[in-house]
Amino acid sequence: MARHGASLLLLLLGMMPALLVAVRINGKGREVLYLAKGDSVKLGCPYVLEPEDNGPQGVGIEWIQISPERPSPENVFLSYQDHHVNYGSSGLQDRVAFVQTDPGQRDASIRVADLQESDTGTYQCRVKKNTVAVHEVIVTVQAEKPAAPQCWSEGELIEGGSVLLRCFSRGGTAPLSYQWAKLAEGYGGGRLPAGTLQGRAPGDLLIRSLTVGHAGTYQCRVTNRVGYSVCQLNLSPGPRGRQAGIIVGSILGSLLLLSLLGLLIWALIARYQRKECQRACSDCRSSTGGTMPRPCAACAHHSYSPHGISYMQCQHGDSDERAAALLCNDGMRHQVTCPAL
Repeated sequence: MARHGASLLLLLLGMMPALLVAVRINGKGREVLYLAKGDSVKLGCPYVLEPEDNGPQGVGIEWIQISPERPSPENVFLSYQDHHVNYGSSGLQDRVAFVQTDPGQRDASIRVADLQESDTGTYQCRVKKNTVAVHEVIVTVQAEKPAAPQCWSEGELIEGGSVLLRCFSRGGTAPLSYQWAKLAEGYGGGRLPAGTLQGRAPGDLLIRSLTVGHAGTYQCRVTNRVGYSVCQLNLSPGPRGRQAGIIVGSILGSLLLLSLLGLLIWALIARYQRKECQRACSDCRSSTGGTMPRPCAACAHHSYSPHGISYMQCQHGDSDERAAALLCNDGMRHQVTCPAL
C-alpha cells in the first residue's frame, strides 16, 4: 500500500509543471463596456510569463470576435505569431491595431476606432505559449451620447421665493439620467444646498425659500450608458424690495414711452393738417379766378359743422369778406359759403 502511495506522489510531482499557469493575463475578469457609435476604445490584455514558461517557443496572440448574431465559427480578426501581425477578413481590419509595436513584449492590448453598432459582441484575447490564457471583453455599441441639453429657470429670482430649474436633452440613446449639482466656484460638482427638491419631470429641480446662499452656478448632467453632456445656469436672487422697485420703474418707463409716442402722433397730425390747410388755400385762390390781390394770409380749420365736415376758410388782405371755400367730402370738392368767424 505504501508502494502505491509513493508511486502516486511521484506521478503528481511529474505533472506539476503542466498544471502551473505559465501565461497569466493581468485583467479584472470579464469586462463589460457600453460605448457610443463613432468612439474609439482600448481593449486591454497585458500579460506576464511565469518562469516555468521561459522556453524557446514564441508567444502567440489571437483576438477573436464572437458576435451574438453569428455565434459560430470564431472570427480571428487579429493575431500575432513569430513577430508577425496578421489581420483577418472581418470589417475590423481597417480599424484595429495592437497598441504596442511588438505585442510579444507583455502587452496584447488593441485599439478599435470608429465603432459601429455591428461591432457589438464578445471579444476574446488569447495568449498562448505552453499554456493558454483567455480574457474576455463584452462590448455594446449604442447609437449616440446624450445631445447637449438646454437649461433654464422658471419663477421669480427674489429672496423668499421659489424657482424651478429645468433641464432637457432632445437626443441620445435611452435611458437618459439627469443630475443637478451646484458648482464650487465654477469647478467640479458639489452638493446641492438645503431647500432643493426633485421636480416632477426627470430634469427638474425645485428650490424653495431662496436665499443668498442659493446664488451661484448650477450644472445639469445628462448621462446614458455611453457618455454624458452638460449645461449650466447662473442664479442671482435679489432682495424683495429691489424687485418691487424694478416693477415700478418698468411701469413708469412704459408710461413715459407711451407719452412720447402720443406727442409724436400729435405732431404728425398737426403737420398733416398744416399741409392740408395750405393746399386748400391754394385751391381757394384758384377758384376765384386769381382775383385775390395776394396769397391767403391765414388759413384755419373751423370745428363748426353740422354734418361733421370741416370747412376750410381763406382770409385775404383787403376786406373782411370770406371767399368761397372748398368742402372735401368723400373725395368730392364743393364750393360753399364760409360761415362767419
